[in-house]
Amino acid sequence: MKRKDILNILFWIFLIISIILLVWYIFGNSPTELAITMTFLLTLLLKMWAISDNLNEFKHEVKLSFHQVKQDTDNMNQKINIHDNKINKSKNK
Repeated sequence: MKRKDILNILFWIFLIISIILLVWYIFGNSPTELAITMTFLLTLLLKMWAISDNLNEFKHEVKLSFHQVKQDTDNMNQKINIHDNKINKSKNK
């Protein structure tokens, strides 16, 4: 299981716990406000961590894509130069 999947599972678990604590606080005999705040902050932190990992993965994929495009354009330029040389040789004759 990837870290991204684990973070998403933990996010949903902590979100459910946070909502339960909030409802519990509303109806009384509840945990402290600090406990509720901490679970919401931990939930937010987990989601931000997952988004950060996704962003880093996206950056890596974009970097590879641009590298592949550069290689393709270099190959096309080489082929164009070869054809230009053939055309110039045939004109010179």
